[in-house]
Amino acid sequence: MRKKQVISLKINLFLERKALPKKLLSLLILAFCLMPICMSVCVAEESPKFVEVKKPVHIGYDGIDGIEMVRNGSKVSIEVVLANFSKVVEGNKSELFFHSDLGVLPSIIVDEIPKEYKTPFIVDHRTVEEVKVTLSGDAPEVNKRKENVTLLNITQKIKGEEYSVIDIKRTVSSELIEDALDAIWKAGAEIEKATLAIANATGVDVSGAKTSLTLANEHLNNSQRYYNEGRPAEALEEAGRALNSAKEAEGKARAAVGGKTRGTVTIIAAVVVIAIVALLLVIQKRRRKRGIF
Repeated sequence: MRKKQVISLKINLFLERKALPKKLLSLLILAFCLMPICMSVCVAEESPKFVEVKKPVHIGYDGIDGIEMVRNGSKVSIEVVLANFSKVVEGNKSELFFHSDLGVLPSIIVDEIPKEYKTPFIVDHRTVEEVKVTLSGDAPEVNKRKENVTLLNITQKIKGEEYSVIDIKRTVSSELIEDALDAIWKAGAEIEKATLAIANATGVDVSGAKTSLTLANEHLNNSQRYYNEGRPAEALEEAGRALNSAKEAEGKARAAVGGKTRGTVTIIAAVVVIAIVALLLVIQKRRRKRGIF
């Protein structure tokens, strides 16, 4: 409130200097005060709500361990309750449309009375209190991960305008598919490590490591191709081979660098030993000249 008073005072001073009519001043202040109200009304009109989804929504299925995904071919069950149908809908009625990738039709219960499924399903907002929608079907069989599978979508249509009521989507996969994808990722990461190890092995022979790295990339490409063809078992096997070859490449690169380091240390040690022996001989020779034995 204090901030509005300060702004109003500034407007007053400005208008007095410009000699504008006080009536115009009043209109400006009124517009400034009503601006938040107008904005809130616009937002409300942009997001109409003609029905509510009662919580909680039941979504049952066999998931994959540790992952929010539906196991392929598993049983899926859904229950959604719609309530608080708006009483100010034009025409007093709305149409409900249902869609599911499960390939089954939902069951509809209106105020605890089962109704025949129809599309569109007409709801009289003056009399209906609740609409319960239940669905039971099998998740699709997939050979590779399938995202954004629609378990249930409900759309409300009023006078030609459509409004989304609820849209339940999940990813469908299997343990084998996820194992294959995980193995592909691990093989790719290990290939990156091997590539870096070979790049850092300067001044040494890493031809063996490069051969293993080439083989690792071939296995990884095969794995990715098998996965894209919907052959997760073969993809998993090839990813394992890629991982082993990449580890072998990294090991060979590090061994080559280690061999060079050991050779350098050996040479240095030999030089030190020779220097020590030479020093001892010189000391012994000097002692003999002095008659010290």
